[in-house]
Amino acid sequence: MLPHQQRVIDEKTELFDKIEKLEAFIKTNPIFGQMELQDQQLLEEQLKHMNAYWNVLRQRVESFV
Repeated sequence: MLPHQQRVIDEKTELFDKIEKLEAFIKTNPIFGQMELQDQQLLEEQLKHMNAYWNVLRQRVESFV
């Protein structure tokens, strides 16, 4: 595997970890429910974009094979 390909794989892995943590925070942490509505919406929007970005990285990795 080429170095730039490994960097994409590593980035995808790291992003997945962040996505899991943010999803868990949104779904299970009572602090989320106590946040201002705008902050909640921004975190949900952030998660949406993180998932879209992860999808792009996934497609790039699939093209390596």
